[in-house]
Order: sequence, then structure tokens, then C-alpha cells
Amino acid sequence: MKKVFSTLCCLMALEAAATIPPGYYDRADGKKKADLKSALYTIIGHADVLNYGSGTGATWSGFYETDRMPNNQVRDRYSNGIFYFSGHAGSVPSGMNIEHSFPKSWWGGSKTQAYKDIHHLMPCETKINSSKSNYPMGKVTTVKTDNGCTKIGTGPGANGRSIQLWEPDDKWKGDFARVYFYMATCYQNYNWEGTQALSTLERNNWPTLQPWAYKLFLQWCKDDPVDDIERERNEAVYAIQGNRNPFVDYPNLAEYIWGDSINYAFSVDGSATVEPGPGPDEPGDGETETLLEESFAQQIGRFTSVHYDGSASNMWTPNTSYHCMMANAYSKGKNADDWLVSPEIDLNGYQSATLTFEHAAGYHKSNALEDWFQVLVSEAYDGVPSQADWTVLSPAYPGSSSGGFTSFVPSGEVDLTDYAGKKITLAFRYRANASACYAWEVKQVKVTADPIPVSIDQNFASPVEGEDAVFTLDGTYVGKELPSRRGVYVVRKSGYTYKVVNP
Repeated sequence: MKKVFSTLCCLMALEAAATIPPGYYDRADGKKKADLKSALYTIIGHADVLNYGSGTGATWSGFYETDRMPNNQVRDRYSNGIFYFSGHAGSVPSGMNIEHSFPKSWWGGSKTQAYKDIHHLMPCETKINSSKSNYPMGKVTTVKTDNGCTKIGTGPGANGRSIQLWEPDDKWKGDFARVYFYMATCYQNYNWEGTQALSTLERNNWPTLQPWAYKLFLQWCKDDPVDDIERERNEAVYAIQGNRNPFVDYPNLAEYIWGDSINYAFSVDGSATVEPGPGPDEPGDGETETLLEESFAQQIGRFTSVHYDGSASNMWTPNTSYHCMMANAYSKGKNADDWLVSPEIDLNGYQSATLTFEHAAGYHKSNALEDWFQVLVSEAYDGVPSQADWTVLSPAYPGSSSGGFTSFVPSGEVDLTDYAGKKITLAFRYRANASACYAWEVKQVKVTADPIPVSIDQNFASPVEGEDAVFTLDGTYVGKELPSRRGVYVVRKSGYTYKVVNP
């Protein structure tokens, strides 16, 4: 317990360094994961941005307040070049541009609030500004350009595939990661456009950032923590725009949205490391959580399309007219075995789970759709569908169709409780041949789960009833003191129960 409370005190002291206005983040208090992100969106989503460009009341006058060093030098996070402000606000130092760290082309380039938002606008040396183009930010492994501060080249993106990237210097990695977390939250309602944007982003309110991106950015935040330069810039931008970057104010906040603390409620007073639970005889709150939600409204999202067999590939394609994913082999050779595969879903810490979705079928007269459209689950998916152990699930299927498509029908609640406490992958398997070549549309896929209650059942009581004790989440008695090994524990102290994260 001493270690946990020491960590808590350090966290609170770090957060106290920022002069956060009282009540500013109240709407985020007690929220987690998608709900926390949406609460932050309502808090920071409006900004009184400056005009874009130079002159009084424009971007460069803002940079004079946010990026001017004591000797009047411009702080350039993209190069090691030396540039100076001319001595008055609004002037443009020779050889510098305004750089959108979050490329403006990603939302079509329209001059919206994001176009002018100084939280992500930075002074930048002209040449590297041009070279980094609108590439995503990531780890560059094959370098084509390196000015000593910014690398440009190729590196791993989604599923490890090589894409064009730019990479900031180590001393700025955390700063830019927190900027990207801010942008993905403040503008989560934007309709991202283009290959570069959709290699990093998803069109949804959560997670918005693709897993490869947010995992990398979380690591960069740890490697390059918030410093005084970043805090001072956040304060200066707040004075100009009236909104703050919460990921600077609360350095661990991103973990509650994308990282290792998504199952814990965030607390604005810093007490989230120790989360009070119910009394010893009361059940947990049992609040159902959404672990996966994909509409397929525009794109494939976090799912992947895997071609296994047949005469045609990439059978699963987005159908933007009906906001779904569709597979139809009729005009593509009629032989197909194609899989629409989910990201891994972690059911550790949950006692039950449910899958729901909507689907429609086309050009079939038979009700035996389960022979051709299968919904499966695996605990051992290794990237090759045929080499994993898959179990067929039993959703409700659409009725027969005399021609064209049926209406979308709900799958019903498909029980995944047998997989509670495990990591699973789901798949929609589409098969077709010359004698049975139907069409399948899928949308609104959602997995929800119920957490294991944090209260201690008295049947799992410690050897002496009512004494202070520590348990694992499944109720196993550990002892009187919190063990040194990392994990999540339930601590009964003075008649109350606490859920404790031992970092």
C-alpha cells in the first residue's frame, strides 16, 4: 500500500504544477475509455483561434507568445536551425513556415478551427516542412532525409506494413505524441480523408487513433515526459484560445483512454490510482463496458480483410452507400473464402461478454446461410485463418431473398461468456462457389463485457473474518499486505474495499 500511495502522491504533485482552472475538467471526472474521451471533447472542443498567418491577431503573433525563447530565438521543434523573431509580434522569421503537425489534408484542408489551432501549429524551418509533407508520424526505420532533428522515410504502420513516415527528435517525441492525442480528441467528429490520414486514424469517436499509432505514442509519452517548456506552452495557448491540452495537464491521462488503465475511472484530483469500491458485503457496480465498436460507415476500421482461398481476392470491401462491409463474389469468379477479422479483444478482468451486429444477405433463396456466412471466434489467431482454432458462433441470420438484398437484421446477443478471462479474435467468414454465390453485408459490430465485481464475497474471506486483507480479482486471498509484484488487487481496509493498481 505504501508504494501505491507514494506513486499517487508523486502523480498529484506533478499534475499540480499546471495551473488548471478550478472545475475545468469536472465533466471528465469518473469517466473512462470512450466516455472519458467524449467528455474531454466537450471540454476542449471549442477554441477562440487566431487568424491564420502573419500580422496582429494571427498565428505568428501567437507564436511570439508560445514559442519565443528568452533571447528572442524561435523554438523550432523540427530542425536545429537558429531563427529569431524580429522583435515584434506577428512578423515571420526568414526561412520559417507555419507547420500543421497534424496535416491539414487529413480533413480536406478546409480552414476550420483545426486549421488555426495553435496547440498543433508550430514554427518550422521551410525545407523540412516541405519534406515531411502530410506523412503520418511514426518510427522511421529506413531514413531518406535526416536534418539532425527530424527523420523522414519509411517504417511500420498498421499490421507492420511499411508506410511513409516522419519521426521527431527524441526530445520532442512526447510533446508531439500528446499533441496527436489532443487532436484525436478535440476533433474526433472530423471526417478524416485520404490514405495518409486513414493509415493513422479511424472515423469514430473512440479510439480514433489506430492501435499501432496510439501504442507508439503512449510509449513516447513515457520516454519523453511533460516538462516545463511544454507546460508553459500549454498555458500560453490557453491564454490565447481558451482551451487546454489535457494530456499535458494530466501526463497519465492517455492511459485511461488508450492504455493500461482503460478499465479504471479517471479522477481529476489524481486519486484514480486507488479507486474506492463498495463496502465488503455490497456487489460491484456491474457497469457494462464496450470493448469493441465498429460501424464500418466508411472504411474497414480496425478490422482486416484476409483472403484465404478462391479465384478473387479482397472480397470484403466498404459499401459507403449502405454504411457496411460487403462481400460478393458473383462478378469476381464465384469462388471465395475471405475473412473479415477483428483486432484482438482482451476479456481479462471480465465475467461475461456479448457480441452484437447487424447483417443482410442478397441473391439467395435458401435459409442455410450459416453454411456460407460464418461468425467465428478464436483464442489462437496467428494471422492465418486456417491455422487457428476457430469455433462457430450462432447469430440470427436474415431470411430468404427472392432477389436483391434483405433488410438488415440484428444478430441477437451472441454469448461470449465462455471466453471471459481470455484474449480472443472474431471473424466473419464469407464463402462462395459456382452453385452458391450469395452476397453478405455486415455493420454495427459491438462487443460488450461485464467486469468482475471488485467486492469481496465473504465466502472468500481471509482466515480471520473482517481483518484487513488483500485478494486477487478472482477472490483468492493473498495476505495482509500488498505484494511487490505488479497487478490489480482488491484491498479490504477498515471495513471498506478498494481496487488497487500496483504499478
